[in-house]
Formats: sequence, C-alpha cells, structure tokens
Amino acid sequence: MKKLFFLMVACLVATTASAQFVSSGSGNARNTASSGNFFGQMSTDDYNRFYVGYNPTKIKWDDSDYEEEFPMSSSLSVGYLHASSLSSQFPLFLEYGANFQYSFGKETDSYEDDYYEDEYDIEWGMNMYSVNVPVNLALKLQFNDCALTPYLGLNFRVNIAGSYKISGEGEEESVNIFSKSDMEDWYDTDKVTAKRFQAGINFGVGFNYKSLYLGVGYTSDFSKIFNYSDADFVGKIGVTSLTVGFNF
Repeated sequence: MKKLFFLMVACLVATTASAQFVSSGSGNARNTASSGNFFGQMSTDDYNRFYVGYNPTKIKWDDSDYEEEFPMSSSLSVGYLHASSLSSQFPLFLEYGANFQYSFGKETDSYEDDYYEDEYDIEWGMNMYSVNVPVNLALKLQFNDCALTPYLGLNFRVNIAGSYKISGEGEEESVNIFSKSDMEDWYDTDKVTAKRFQAGINFGVGFNYKSLYLGVGYTSDFSKIFNYSDADFVGKIGVTSLTVGFNF
C-alpha cells in the first residue's frame, strides 16, 4: 500500500508540473485546442456531482478475533462533490465535497447448550453513522461524450453515532461504541472506546458518459477507530466505493 501511495503521489506531482507548463504557454482561452496539444482539447470547466454509493466496508483488526464481534461489512452513502479547475489549459481539478454514510453488518453463530441439550443462535450486529469530507486531485480525460477521471486525495471522516448489539435466547444488549461509560461497563476499561475522527487516503477512477457518472474507489484510513494496544484491540477502516452519480 505504501509503494502504491508514493507512486500515485509521484504521478500527480508530474501531472501538476505538466499542467503548470502548459498553462504558461501561449493562449488564455478555455476549452479550445489553441495550445495544439492533446490536453488542450479537453474541457476545463468546473463541474458538480450528486451521487449515491454502495460501499463494502471492513474494520481491519490487528487481532482477527474481533471481526465477529464488530462485523461491519457494508455501507450506503449519498453525497455532493464540486470540482474546481486548476488550469485553463489542462484538465486537472481539485474535487471536494461531503457525503453521509451509514455503515452496518451482522454475524450469527449457533451454539449448543450441553445441559439443556438444545441449540440457540447468537447474533452480533453493528451500525455507524458518519460524515466524510473527501479532498482529491482529479484528471479528467475527455473523449467526446465520454471521460475517464482518475483521482487521488485524502478523506476525513467524522463519526456521529454508532453501536453494536448482541442478541440471543430472547435477550438483547446494545452498547454505544462512542460512550466511555458503556464501553467500560462492557470491557472493564474505557480505553476501548471508539474514536470520532479518522483520516485516510482516497484513490480511484470514474467513468463519465455525458451527465452519467460511474465510479469505483478505495479509502484506507491512516488513523484507527479502535486503539487499545494492550489488548490487541486495534483496528482501522477500509472502504470500497461503488458510486452512481449525475454531473452538472
């Protein structure tokens, strides 16, 4: 992952340098081929996007024993993005916006009671509500009505609320993962309380056909949502994004 990150950063640095070189050439008109180069024929107009997404999500634990107890596996999101042109002669954009994300998942196991000689199911469930603020550099490669938009940037997540619950044999218990008192009652320490803020790296690519947008990307957090190293209770979130949007 680190090698991929540095490679993408190097590519974007080279792209930015190229944009500055092209911008310093003759001609100030936008959306024309006056520069006589490949990129000069592509649109550099700002754009906006509304989008919805399905997001396979996973907490990457240092100790896999916690995967069952905190089985977050999917997310749904809805958001808005604005892209500001960084050059009048080169299709490089700064994308930024916000999206609301609902994450959830559950896991069920069957257990057998030797004393009563019967079986019962235990279900673990988790949900979380978050707001994400992505900030990306994007290169929009326009070909008539179609365009490819690779991007690389940062994501900042603020977790609003979240809980996990255990249910079985007619009983159910729910714990607020951001409440020190709830987590201390459950684990005998408040050091397992979830963190409200995470930052991570974004990268992916979008396909545009006229106003339609289809995108795939990945967000890998730098900062951890759980970080109690004494008990190997350490995990950070990875999110795959499959989005459909409308550009305007």
